[in-house]
Amino acid sequence: MFNLQKRINGNDADRHYMETRIAVRDRLLAQEMRDLEVAMRGQKMWKLSVPEANIIHELSLTVTPQEGIYKGGLFRFHITVPPEYNNSPPLVKCLTRVWHPNITEDGAICLSILRQNSLDQYGWRPTRNLREVVHGLVSLFTDLIDFDDPLNVQAAEMWAKNKDGFEYKARDYINKYCKVK
Repeated sequence: MFNLQKRINGNDADRHYMETRIAVRDRLLAQEMRDLEVAMRGQKMWKLSVPEANIIHELSLTVTPQEGIYKGGLFRFHITVPPEYNNSPPLVKCLTRVWHPNITEDGAICLSILRQNSLDQYGWRPTRNLREVVHGLVSLFTDLIDFDDPLNVQAAEMWAKNKDGFEYKARDYINKYCKVK
């Protein structure tokens, strides 16, 4: 029996298997990117791109919230789709420094859909796709802000004790690190 975790980390003695997984991933991504291109039309909150045309598993996402605390910010994410995709979720890092309860200042993200082994119905499943990941990341700046399950505990505690102070600090971060120009 193979070890999925080793393969996710790139340790795989079975080269043929890895080539097959990469081919499957790339076919899935090609189809999903076509669907995402349609979804991007006419909306202004996010943009997904492939910085290098021949490396379709490395993606850039920009989110520009149109309302709420984070309005006026431009938040950049790097998405890496592993060879084990769709059995494993994409790896996502926030490249923009942000004061957020579900994103650390160094870019780690707490979003249930990105959890490989989740006991609830919200974690990653092979039936999930990039559109759901993008929707989840965009929603982190609107209705999915979760102060009860924070990754950035300091931000969540500040929200609980001083909402105005939290909003001021979030706006300050936007002005310093991610203002839309």
